[in-house]
Amino acid sequence: MEVRAAMSPRKDVVRTLAACFNRQDWSGMLPMLTEDVERWEVGAPKRSRGKKEFEAEMAAGPDVARLRNDISRMVEEGNVVVSEGTAQVFKKDGGVIRVQYCDVWEFEGEKVKRITAYTHVL
Repeated sequence: MEVRAAMSPRKDVVRTLAACFNRQDWSGMLPMLTEDVERWEVGAPKRSRGKKEFEAEMAAGPDVARLRNDISRMVEEGNVVVSEGTAQVFKKDGGVIRVQYCDVWEFEGEKVKRITAYTHVL
């Protein structure tokens, strides 16, 4: 029998955000973010700032049928949670894009203030 340690409140937030991602429930993510949330995908020329930009950036494009995110590990220290995993983008034409990622979630209280995303297309 597997014994699972209790999840911290901040890790719970990251798991809930991943579940929203899997349902493509972008508005469901917003209550877990600060008003001035910032997201940066390392290497991208622009950072999104604020909930409106975050939601617009996260929304799947018209050629995407669904998304899937699987967290394989999380580590927490202080106000930071680091999550590793894989994501898949299932396209309407049947194609699949697989991505390996490591996200750094910085919290202000129990809400996400900043996300730094390191990704690699497999």
